[in-house]
Amino acid sequence: MMVSSNEVQMLVLKACRGVGVPMGQAREVAVALAETPQALAALLPHLARPMQPAKFDFSDGLTVQDASLLRDFPACADAAALGVQKVRICDLAACDLAHALARSRGLTIAAEGADVVFTGTEAAPPEASRCAVLPEIWQQVTSFAALTYVPETDASRVGGAGAGLSDND
Repeated sequence: MMVSSNEVQMLVLKACRGVGVPMGQAREVAVALAETPQALAALLPHLARPMQPAKFDFSDGLTVQDASLLRDFPACADAAALGVQKVRICDLAACDLAHALARSRGLTIAAEGADVVFTGTEAAPPEASRCAVLPEIWQQVTSFAALTYVPETDASRVGGAGAGLSDND
């Protein structure tokens, strides 16, 4: 199925918010995937992975343990962009999603064992355009986006959710 970069961006933003990724980080993931939609399939395992507190060690550059790629990548990218040497995310193998996030920031990464290491800068981030997405991938991301919806109950309607009895706007 063909989708626009805007459709990819909005769906990914909602999916990230649905699993608890903070707004700023969710937006960064959404922009990166709008620019590199072929990495959409690599997003799914990260959406399904529960987030736990990360451990940041600044004693020799920046080393991050127990990182969530969706939540913690922007902090590491900021450090690399500001010139911090040896920025490393431990036990998080480089995948298409990590490369898309790095490219979106104009950075490059490499795998060193099971770690992601920031290696330098790249010329320019890719431009967003229409793309083909497998319907099953789109549906899986949509199911994470649905976590942001208000449940359809009488209590939610009394609280103001939904269109009410008359939806004629």
